Amino acid sequence: MIEIYLIRHGQASFGQPAYDRLSLLGERQAELLGMHFYKNGIRFDAVYSGALRRHVQTATIAMNQVNGDGPLNIIIDADFNELDSSDQMMNHLYAVIQEDPTLSEQMKQIHTDHGAIRRIFDIAEKTEMMPGDETVRMRLVQQFKDRIGGAIDNLVRKVGDNKKVVVFTSGGPTAVALRQTLDTSREHTIRLGWELRNTSITVLRHDQEQLWLVLFNCVAHLEAQNDPDLITYI
Repeated sequence: MIEIYLIRHGQASFGQPAYDRLSLLGERQAELLGMHFYKNGIRFDAVYSGALRRHVQTATIAMNQVNGDGPLNIIIDADFNELDSSDQMMNHLYAVIQEDPTLSEQMKQIHTDHGAIRRIFDIAEKTEMMPGDETVRMRLVQQFKDRIGGAIDNLVRKVGDNKKVVVFTSGGPTAVALRQTLDTSREHTIRLGWELRNTSITVLRHDQEQLWLVLFNCVAHLEAQNDPDLITYI
């Protein structure tokens, strides 16, 4: 049996020239996550991180709270990265938001209405910010699913039985792992992905060659601060 903690990164810099870095709030979220692990005696036999900057930053800040001055030993695995086209679109959106008053208006709501980020993507899709060829899209999505499935299989083989592992990643990989675990439809998988909060904890258990869902989208470490501004989705 292996427990796999999937951690979505802290708040990134959406709406800025470079999306792939934590905001100051994202850094605070990661710090609170690490403090939560430390105070509750949650320790890991292996620590994995995607290769994106926001993944590594979240992992480093959180695990510094757990390990103090001890070694971090973070294993960087790019197979846990987000879908490439998703990150590309996030960066391209910066220029579009400056020019489109509809998107600019939605941007004002992203911290109080997590549906706003979904509406921004919908508008961007209509303006052909995403690949227009459905065949190309579906191929990229399938490659992404295969990559995440392979990454989890490799992790399970490497760490061995009776281990607890943490993976710092993004919403997309977590949603794909949930789809493989729960056998959800594409539409339900997308909906689950939109609901994932920054530094949320989702726990899967690998047992008898299957994945089982133990915990989904938990942000108890943020809720304990009694500050609604800590709950974010980007």
